[in-house]
Amino acid sequence: MNASNNGGSFGFVVLLGTIAVSILSGILAWNWIEPESFFGAIIFLIAWSLFSYIGYLVLGGIVALFGGLK
Repeated sequence: MNASNNGGSFGFVVLLGTIAVSILSGILAWNWIEPESFFGAIIFLIAWSLFSYIGYLVLGGIVALFGGLK
């Protein structure tokens, strides 16, 4: 099978990875912060964005690693 035929499936895996990073980082931030007030919710949102950013960096590294393979 030609490597160029795998572009669509690779894109679908990247899309699923992006969704998984968003959901899992939200769950991780919620369990870590457990907001019970307005300021707790603000801290939760900040933690969620930081965890998502780190997750997207890791996902981007994985995509760059496997995307360059032929």
